[in-house]
Amino acid sequence: MKNKNWLISLLIILAAGMFVQCSKDDDVGDKAKGTLALKITDAPTDDTNVEGTFITVADVKIDGQSVEGFSKQTIEISAYRNGETKLLLNEEVEAKSYNSISLVLDYESDASGNAPGCYVLDSGNVKHSLAAEGETQGEVTISKPFEVESNTESSLVVDFDIRRAIVREEDESTETEYRFTTEAELENAVRVVSENNTGNISGKVNMLFASENETYVFVYHKGEFNSSVESQGQGTSDVLFANAVTSAKADSEGHYKLSFLEEGEYEIHVVSFSKMDGHSMFSGFLNATSTVAGILLNSVSISSNTQLTLNIDVSGSI
Repeated sequence: MKNKNWLISLLIILAAGMFVQCSKDDDVGDKAKGTLALKITDAPTDDTNVEGTFITVADVKIDGQSVEGFSKQTIEISAYRNGETKLLLNEEVEAKSYNSISLVLDYESDASGNAPGCYVLDSGNVKHSLAAEGETQGEVTISKPFEVESNTESSLVVDFDIRRAIVREEDESTETEYRFTTEAELENAVRVVSENNTGNISGKVNMLFASENETYVFVYHKGEFNSSVESQGQGTSDVLFANAVTSAKADSEGHYKLSFLEEGEYEIHVVSFSKMDGHSMFSGFLNATSTVAGILLNSVSISSNTQLTLNIDVSGSI
């Protein structure tokens, strides 16, 4: 009888262990999932010699782990401006909180296997590799907490600001005229935002005096603009306006658009660039005022899912 009871007890223990293990396996296999949509956009370059800018994304990671289902893509990011985006991926991932997005760039070859993978196409139809000598791959990691909820699509936008990410190579001994900025500068040139928590500013810059220069509109977080600092080249790559959130180039009729701005307080600054021998040169700040009653350019409030129309009068140089 004792042996029989012992055997029954052993069977119960083994069955309980198998049940717990199966429950754990089911938990792993049935983790809640949501959809992550990742899009990419661009801010304009101030280099008139640039016809197009191409990057090849070989991998996308969240919190250091590759997203399953992503395929290598080559994107002309300069084609996606003024709120236009290119879908990078739309895949199911585990529903939870994340802290970072990483783009792995292939410098050697594009999605079709052609060299180079990341390059500037100039006005003469010449490709200029953006890789530093000896580099075959780079990884850009942006710290950005975000949440993927169960059975819900979370849409993130990567704003790749090529004006701050790419510089013209002054060393004439190099084979390429352009290169990526340093790793730290490149990461500072890329931001990630939750699309549903952003607003836009658009309008028209009215030039009240004659000028042949190009006009750019820069937006900063309120209180973070310093004219003497921003108008000087910063860092190893001498990047102008390095601390701007984003920027826009006014078209021939003065229209501009600043897209994907997170909720908060901002200030806007208008600047002039002159064209000389295929180069754009910073000419100076412009005396700009808002034409919208109750809105000052140094105190612009943005809320989620809003479109603010802000026309600007420019009366001269500062």
